Amino acid sequence: MKTIYTCVFILTFFISCDTASDLSLEQTTNKEQFHRIASELPRNAANPYDTAGWIHNALFESYYENTSNPKNLSAIISRVEALANTNANFISIKTSSYHPVSVERVQYLLDHSKTCVGDVISNSTLSAGAQLSFTTFINSLLTTFNGESTSDDLYQFVSEYEKGILNTTLLTARDKQIILITTSIARHSTYLAKKKPKKNTDPDWIIFVGNVIAAADGAEYGSAEAIVMGLVTGIAQN
Repeated sequence: MKTIYTCVFILTFFISCDTASDLSLEQTTNKEQFHRIASELPRNAANPYDTAGWIHNALFESYYENTSNPKNLSAIISRVEALANTNANFISIKTSSYHPVSVERVQYLLDHSKTCVGDVISNSTLSAGAQLSFTTFINSLLTTFNGESTSDDLYQFVSEYEKGILNTTLLTARDKQIILITTSIARHSTYLAKKKPKKNTDPDWIIFVGNVIAAADGAEYGSAEAIVMGLVTGIAQN
């Protein structure tokens, strides 16, 4: 657990030293606030884009309720988008300028697993400070997930980072939107993965590319795109 607290301190330091100090103190004194009842987790009402995470997990589970899912990437995209378009909550956040998922873009992420984090973030519209903070967060999230962490540990890790993002005045509204859409999906998907690990899959890849960096790529356009991009990429790797 000490490692998780240290990572959170480092992550928020890139945004605001004062915020980081406050969070470090809270982590050791207010741990109880994170142990919410199961029906509420992994909700973080403070994140204005938290709907993205709920919808992502709902569609993920709906997809795997069918035992005969497609293997072809184009067919996977079609199935995910068809499921999404029957979900009222997804429809409510899907804008008229919705940007469809590209087969070529998903394939690129799948083919460049070693460099896609740097590629996606460096080519994003995030400011320089946001890119540094977000890159550190994603890499630390992967380390935390692969360690001896529980679903509650991961919830705490992500929500503390979100608190730092929400409280800082050093990031733009655009920075916060892209990051908070992605962290919502990251928090919900990592929590689900620890609570209900899927059989015969590689959780490391699902969290790293499918549910986080691909979601960040889609978040450039909006919540709906982040959800579908994250789902498709994770499913395609399976």
